[in-house]
Amino acid sequence: MGNLTQAFTASSYARSVLLTRGGRNERVNIASPALSAELIDILSTAVDHVLAPTRLAVLCDMDGTLLDTEATWLDTVRATFAAVGITASAELVASLEGATTEQASARIVAELSGTPVDHETVAAQLEAQSLAAMEGNIRWCPGAEELLRSLDAAGVPLVLVTSSSRRWVEAAARHVDFSLFMHTISADDVTHTKPDPEPYLRAAALLGRAPEECVVLEDSEVGLRAALAAGCTSVLVRADGASWGAHAHELVPGLRGTDAAWVRAVAERHARPLTP
Repeated sequence: MGNLTQAFTASSYARSVLLTRGGRNERVNIASPALSAELIDILSTAVDHVLAPTRLAVLCDMDGTLLDTEATWLDTVRATFAAVGITASAELVASLEGATTEQASARIVAELSGTPVDHETVAAQLEAQSLAAMEGNIRWCPGAEELLRSLDAAGVPLVLVTSSSRRWVEAAARHVDFSLFMHTISADDVTHTKPDPEPYLRAAALLGRAPEECVVLEDSEVGLRAALAAGCTSVLVRADGASWGAHAHELVPGLRGTDAAWVRAVAERHARPLTP
């Protein structure tokens, strides 16, 4: 009953709330701005979960979701393969979408079949080449900046959650404004990167939110797996119809035209009980 009471008192101005009963979401109208303790007691015996409007948070991937950088990253990966004498297939390059420089360099070294190449050297070269390729080519994906501003204006807290290094985030921040984010989680801030759920669990914890209260915006398979493993509501921002995208809670081709109301509607459609 505690969560229920907090949800109502935190939004006493609301005229309706979204309740989940018997596995189904339904909106219940409230006749007066405040509910009596008696009514709360009655509802708490039948309600599994309330999605409190003030508890919504949004956790955003960076490359490919907010920033139009994923293609440049994959071009750099392809060029790095070529530099060590490997003609990488489209499938091999695509499998490194959303990967960290360490994950990508490990795959490059593995493809060399025993040729003595230092993993750390390849990782450093890959990051340096990526940063050089990105310089002057970093820009928002269509609709991304507008969505962030809408969420901020609505009081929804934001966290940037990326598999890129802190150095990469700082380079991007020279070209786009990340000031709306309350926190940033980079590959340097966690022990395990995506597809492990640690980055998203850490982001939710920094905001004092349960994962179920967070909507994640992602564009890659590793990112989607991380969001789902963390227990967040996942929105896959992708236009190519990848088969694995069916696992996302919602799939959209892009962020153009989205706003805070749209994100809140997504959260309400997929509201579920909080993990104890």
